[in-house]
Amino acid sequence: MKPYRVLYNQDCTNLFGITKEPITPAHVDRMVDEVADGGADAMLINPNAQRVCYPSRVWQTFWDGYTPGDNTFFGPVLESEFANRARFVQSMKSLADQGCDYLARALARCRHKGIAPGVTVRMNDMHDAPTPGTHLFSRFYMEHPELWLDNGVFPGWSARGLNYAFKPVRDYYLTLIRELVMEYDTEVLELDFLRFHCYFPRSTGAAHTATMSGFLREVRTLLAAAKRPITLTARVPVTPASAVELGLDVAQWAREGLVDAITPGAFLTTHWCIPVDEYKKIVGTRVAVYACSDYIADRRPGLPRRTFSNNPIFIRGFAAGNLAAGADGIEVFNFFCSREEAWGPDLCEPAFAALGESRNLDALRGVTKTYTLACGCSQAETDGPFHVPALFYYGTMRSFEMLLAAEAESVQIEVDVVFTGGPATADQFWLHVNRLSLGQARSVTPLPDAPAGRRATWALPAKAILEGRNLFMVRNENDGDALTVVSIDVRVI
Repeated sequence: MKPYRVLYNQDCTNLFGITKEPITPAHVDRMVDEVADGGADAMLINPNAQRVCYPSRVWQTFWDGYTPGDNTFFGPVLESEFANRARFVQSMKSLADQGCDYLARALARCRHKGIAPGVTVRMNDMHDAPTPGTHLFSRFYMEHPELWLDNGVFPGWSARGLNYAFKPVRDYYLTLIRELVMEYDTEVLELDFLRFHCYFPRSTGAAHTATMSGFLREVRTLLAAAKRPITLTARVPVTPASAVELGLDVAQWAREGLVDAITPGAFLTTHWCIPVDEYKKIVGTRVAVYACSDYIADRRPGLPRRTFSNNPIFIRGFAAGNLAAGADGIEVFNFFCSREEAWGPDLCEPAFAALGESRNLDALRGVTKTYTLACGCSQAETDGPFHVPALFYYGTMRSFEMLLAAEAESVQIEVDVVFTGGPATADQFWLHVNRLSLGQARSVTPLPDAPAGRRATWALPAKAILEGRNLFMVRNENDGDALTVVSIDVRVI
């Protein structure tokens, strides 16, 4: 496959939800331009959830059956949501009524801007799962409850998705994929198995890997009949074992040449220690491995969550660590969400310029960046393992792995062990990094944005950092209450 370094994943509703003025084809162009100008190599346009946002001939559109002013169209949603939902549905319809095919326009603009045009298909979307029957559900889904999964509550919204053990479900998705690869100018096709993640009855996924591999063979046959070469990639869970639990045998895909690339990632957070090396061993040299971020950088329990897409220091750190660990590049998911959400006063425009900065590992060395630990809300089989929160008793030592890029000896680096709990002083925290003991902390100070949290800080000699995986070992000599480590930040200054 072509050596893409930065893949940008664009969902099917964002543009339509954030566009307040009457939408025009120029809005689609600007959506692509900011990604291309920011330095991404490929833009993966998502055309679907359970419905599609372009004038498809084979799948139901988001605006099918919509009449402006008729709020019964939205089904059992809160009245307070009517205005926002009406805006994005009306925008989709309006663009189509202008004779503009959203997907074709976006892909053509990618060509015009010199980046690879791609499509990413959400393989089992279940938005609005708590209230089935809203306008986000397709007619196919609602008319075929016999094809639904029944996986209990642990997998969250994915639990009642479509069951890929049934051929009609697989054929339904193949119908969409056939239209996309035969009628649209795409250079990349991504199968997004993280939106959402259940495909078979729980505990039977491993027994159904042959079923899903057979499905990929059918996809590959479609690509072979397309008018142009198309790279096939798949977004999969953090670990290979988790993928198999879901019925996704990545090793088999690689052996048969069914995929050209894979992108491991978490469901709703950024995983900072994706086992790139493990996936590399499984798929060999022919299949590229990308590391996927999300809008949330981390979800530290008891402290404010930190965002990824509008913090260049995190974008650079994530890219540098994964490239150093052997990843062929990164994919950014939900990068645009700072324009949609209202989780804090620091939210702003996405840092598109940091995409271009993330292409080259050597260019990332010595620049300001922050690495942190993987922590978040786990979605069943997809997300683990998380290192924190880690309860930390007196006299104990805890170990943590981090992916870091080696630096020149002149580079200034600091380490913060962020914790909550009882009082502690600098002489009660000790830190080892790989084979080097840093001794006790230089200081313990409150976090400026979270008084409940504190950080123990050390200076870290650059010579202590290894390229790729690094081992941090923290010892607690506080004989009071147990403490909880909620993150470790490595800050290149």
